[in-house]
This record gives sequence, structure tokens and C-alpha cells, in this order.
Amino acid sequence: MELQHYEMTSERLRFRRLRADDFALVSPILQDAQTMYAWEHPFSYEEVIDWIADMLRRYHEDGCGYFAGLDRETGELVALAGPLAERLSDGETAIGLGCIVRRSHWGQGYGAECARAAIAFAFEKLDAPRVLALIRPDNLPSLRAAAACGMQPVGQMVKRYQGKDMPHVVCELQRPVPASDTPDDTDACPTPEEAPAAE
Repeated sequence: MELQHYEMTSERLRFRRLRADDFALVSPILQDAQTMYAWEHPFSYEEVIDWIADMLRRYHEDGCGYFAGLDRETGELVALAGPLAERLSDGETAIGLGCIVRRSHWGQGYGAECARAAIAFAFEKLDAPRVLALIRPDNLPSLRAAAACGMQPVGQMVKRYQGKDMPHVVCELQRPVPASDTPDDTDACPTPEEAPAAE
């Protein structure tokens, strides 16, 4: 039996890096039109292959990317989620959150659960000073999941995708300040464990 290394864990999921032969695993998510509404189209066969290749590149160059979120009990793919190196409009690079929940698991709190795991990874393993979530304005489930993790809207930016300008809300969570370093720890941002769960 193959020993599996998991990059992140959450209450119900374990997250592993994607492999080059994971087309059959991820295509039910990436090729589902309803799931991919924020991209405005389901991925073609070639786009899924390219997306996996991009994740393998990101792992090598950035040390992070979308991971496969697998149910702890069944091994079923529930979500693709993880921290992402985002290139912002001002040329700066920051750690953002990526999360795509399988449609059959919508409404069960997996968005916030995945976000908490990715936030913990970003702060603990990538030593990120802050974490961003770039979310389409009409993507209300993702906005609710970000809010459940203590993230606050701080601005907007436009991402260009396949020749189209796509506005995004920028949500942010600053790295929590240890209680011993602040006179009043009630002002510190909540850690992922302290943030309420979204349903």
C-alpha cells in the first residue's frame, strides 16, 4: 500500500498534492459547469491537463497550490483547496486562498473548513504575514466562508482571464499577533480555529 503524505488536514478532510495522473480525480469538479461558475465555463480536457500542470509548477516554485481535499473516511474527493501565490495588480505577490468544493457537497460547511486549513498552512508553513481571498462579487458562498474565517473586505481588483476583465473583492486576514506581544489581545485577528464555522 502506498504511503500518502498529506500537506494539510481539517476536521473531515486530508489534503494531498495533485499528481500528473489525477485527471479522473479532479475532472468531476473542473468540468462541472455549475461548480465552475466563477470561471464562467467548465474546463475542457486540455484545460484540466494544463491546470494540473500549473499546480505541479506552483508546488515547485511557490511551495503551495490547490491540493486534493479527500474525505478522511471514504477517500472521496470533496474539494480542491489550498494557499496560492497571487500576483496582485500593483506587482506585489501575496498568499491567497483557493477553494472549489464539489457540487454534491455544497451547503455542508466545506468552504470555511478548507479556508481554515489553508490559512493555517499559510501562516505556519509559509510564514505569510497576511492571507488574501480574491472573490467574485456575486460568489456569496465564498464571501460567507471568508467572513467565517475572520477575513474582511479591504478593496477590489480586476483579474484578466481569457480576454475578459473579472472584478474581484479582496478580503484579508492579517497574521495573528501573539497575546504576549499585544497589550489587548481582544484586538488580534481570530485564528482559523477561533473563527465560527459557515454552513
